[in-house]
Amino acid sequence: MMRNNRLHSIFAITLILVLGAIPLSLSAQDAPFDLEVGGYVKELAGVSFSNDFGEARFDNILQNRLESTWSFSEHIEGQADVRNRLISGYQVRHNPFYEQALNRDPGYLDMSWTPADGREHIWHVHIDRLSMTYFDGPWEVSFGRQRLNWSRTFVWSPNDLFNNFAYLDFDYEERPGTDAVSVRYSWGYASGLELAYQPQDSFEQSVIAGMLRESVGSYDVQFVGGYYRDQLALGGGFSGYLGDSGLKGEVTYFHPLDNGDQDGSVSATLGMDHMLPSSIYLRGEFLYNGGWSRSNRPLAQLTRPPQANDLFIARTAMFAEASYPAHPLVNVSLAGMTSIDRPITVIMPSVNVSLTENIDGMLLAQLFKGRLLRSSTDTPNYLFARVRWSF
Repeated sequence: MMRNNRLHSIFAITLILVLGAIPLSLSAQDAPFDLEVGGYVKELAGVSFSNDFGEARFDNILQNRLESTWSFSEHIEGQADVRNRLISGYQVRHNPFYEQALNRDPGYLDMSWTPADGREHIWHVHIDRLSMTYFDGPWEVSFGRQRLNWSRTFVWSPNDLFNNFAYLDFDYEERPGTDAVSVRYSWGYASGLELAYQPQDSFEQSVIAGMLRESVGSYDVQFVGGYYRDQLALGGGFSGYLGDSGLKGEVTYFHPLDNGDQDGSVSATLGMDHMLPSSIYLRGEFLYNGGWSRSNRPLAQLTRPPQANDLFIARTAMFAEASYPAHPLVNVSLAGMTSIDRPITVIMPSVNVSLTENIDGMLLAQLFKGRLLRSSTDTPNYLFARVRWSF
């Protein structure tokens, strides 16, 4: 009941702000009201099968995403994005907790619900952006559901204290948002200070942190620190070039505040990328996951947004990818994940095709190997086909 009341409150507050800002914008001759709407429709079909092809499970997601930007005046802008997904197949029919998992909104406000559900289909709606932003020169103040991007690396980010993402959740390109208030002050393209607060039901699970970004020579560096879910978090990151290769890294130390004699932990990533003369693009990343804790559902954990102090299902992880534009309209890639300390391997080949200016297609496989992942499911091999029309 409390979460539903919060949902009603956020809509009421947003409506008040919209109605209050419209007269101001209409009176400003140099900044009339402007609305931009876009989005896409996607069809994603998937099949998972056992290693001997003796069992196959089919799932399907028909998705529509609407994205809107509202410019009320020279200084006020709003954003509202919503995902509509019609889900059917094996998971809906055989997983009694599937709807509950879909409706698990990690934000302070519950903006995820299922208007209709049945034995064969679930209609899921999720508002993942709903924010207002005030701009004034170097200042930017935002509140509501927004994306706070504090990462430098590509796959795992111990610096991203607010809304980390799961790399294997490939069909969510926009990545999760977070309910927060943020204040930014910039004195250069890559230089500035940002403070943010993410509330939760209990203060112990909230996040209050700051980030300082600055350019040092040919590198962009950042320092982060604050209160992260009953822990002190201090860290930093960098991105730049080492010769002709890109070099990126992040490290964060997490120290428990109310857990007796429990030791702190360090999570760190280091990544490189390089373009060969043949147009083959190479990318790799290594993770030391010092806050790792054992999970009873490792496969599910891989596809959900992780916490900044526990980014993977093992203490170490390695990622590598090679991609190649086989044709101006076709890109092929092969990526993989593995671990030094646990029997985990994920192999991910894919093909992306631009069919028309607004339509693209994709074939992608996720093959889960290793004793740990095989024990989590009877069908560890996944094949997906997707068509997307953008508007």
